[in-house]
Amino acid sequence: MSLITNFGQTTALILGLPFDLARANYASAVRLGLLENSLLESARFERELSKIERLSLGLWARRV
Repeated sequence: MSLITNFGQTTALILGLPFDLARANYASAVRLGLLENSLLESARFERELSKIERLSLGLWARRV
């Protein structure tokens, strides 16, 4: 891999960290019973968070 490719991947991972933390916090809240364990709500949360990630990070956003 080239240096530029590695730099781009590292940057994307660092910029995506707050969104990964939001996902982890959501999962913890469900496990603790603070939020309802619902597949529909989980999918809604993920869709909205992914949308915010794409809007805020633009080309640096990860694609799944």
